[in-house]
Amino acid sequence: MIKVDYEAIDPAEASAGYYVLSNSLTALTQINNAAGGAFFGGQVPIDDGTGGAPAFAGAVVGDGGNYFRSLSPYTLDSFAVFGEGYYDITDSLKATVGLRYTSDNKKQDRIPSILFTPGGSIEPTGVAEAEFEEVTGRAGLDWAPDLAFSDDTLIYAFYSRGYKGGGINPPQPAGANLFPELFDPEFINSYEIGTKNTLADGSLQLNATGFMYDYEGYQITQIVNRTSANFNIDAKIKGIEVETIWNPVSTFVLNANLGLLDSEIQDSWGIDVLDRTNGRADLVVLKNAASFSNCVVSAQGYATVLQGIAAGALPAGASRGLCSGAFVGQEAALAVFNGGSPVASVTVTNSDGTQSTIAGFTPFDGEAKDLDGRSLPGAPESTFNFGAEYTWEPGAFGAWGLTGRIDYYNQSSSFSRVWNTQRDELSSWDNINASLALYNDENGIRVELFGKNIADENVITGAYLTDDSSGLFTNIFLTEPRTYGVSVTKSW
Repeated sequence: MIKVDYEAIDPAEASAGYYVLSNSLTALTQINNAAGGAFFGGQVPIDDGTGGAPAFAGAVVGDGGNYFRSLSPYTLDSFAVFGEGYYDITDSLKATVGLRYTSDNKKQDRIPSILFTPGGSIEPTGVAEAEFEEVTGRAGLDWAPDLAFSDDTLIYAFYSRGYKGGGINPPQPAGANLFPELFDPEFINSYEIGTKNTLADGSLQLNATGFMYDYEGYQITQIVNRTSANFNIDAKIKGIEVETIWNPVSTFVLNANLGLLDSEIQDSWGIDVLDRTNGRADLVVLKNAASFSNCVVSAQGYATVLQGIAAGALPAGASRGLCSGAFVGQEAALAVFNGGSPVASVTVTNSDGTQSTIAGFTPFDGEAKDLDGRSLPGAPESTFNFGAEYTWEPGAFGAWGLTGRIDYYNQSSSFSRVWNTQRDELSSWDNINASLALYNDENGIRVELFGKNIADENVITGAYLTDDSSGLFTNIFLTEPRTYGVSVTKSW
């Protein structure tokens, strides 16, 4: 259940904020004010940190337009009760049933975000409220058969219904509707079957698990208007995990883990900000000079306005008004610049997969693409790690012992975005770590030499794209460079 209400939140209860300040933003604001407010639709207040009710200990007053400001004062009340019961069907077969009730109430002040906004205000315009309550649980069987080839074996199968509450997205500029104010809860139907085994007189542990996760409303984030907004999609994940630990002798340990994963987005659509036209020649992307975001209009509509400018009937730079809707409804009035015919409408696909007919001069966000069958971001098809450790126990070096260890990790390629384009692909990568530890248990001393990423692999492990209002640049996450160090530990 989701509802929107209006009331006041006590500022003393909770608050959260995000400010981006720079000399460049202040300089642009000063240029606008010197030009009589020509660029941003009026005089924009400049916050110099003096006067008013200070935020951030007086460093920022809060009403300036020379920075991007996003404030989200919020409160959260959460209540849950849960329990689990067990029943021994036989000596080796046990049933488990668990239930959980969760209730969440979230409130957030509506304070419009600002950047270059004339007369920016810090006063709330209302309060958004979202309430969620769900009953979830799990049920399954554990079977511990007596098998000749193993010391201990457990075979299990479980079904779980999971829940992650929805919430309230960050604020938007006044009057904007760039993304939904609320986002829905995430649900998962989890099916899991596996086995855990102790073999070879306790020296070998071998576990394997197969699983299928069916997500309803899987929560993802996307940068929109310099804000990280949450959206819901449906997805399904299938996979197998195998792990083993082997002690062939007491001083030697080998371990290995293998994961195979298949993720698939289902029944979802979305607009790719890097391809808002979806490759269509009859659409064109333009920059909104007021908000710095992008919009899409019909190519015919854009060409018609350019013809009007070339003929001297429209002022130079008039095309900047296309994104703000300055020509909406003038398809027939400007027909003279389109060979005498009114600018034609275009039919596009919406973010819910439906079709809409949009007038030739009406700006819109873009055409949605079908995401069905694409992989989830950050879901590599395979991961593998292997480790080996050998210990020379005390006595080989007097009262000192020595442990050497090496670990290897490999991850296959994955994608950083749901669009799964070539520029979204993250290459496969490896990592090798090693350590050598000298220890004395009698004195509680341990000296460890370690090396991380000793092959000095420099790879991108993750990335996220900003929105068009800030230039569509990509932030990336890299592996740490090759690092060596010494760790000394003393315990008593």
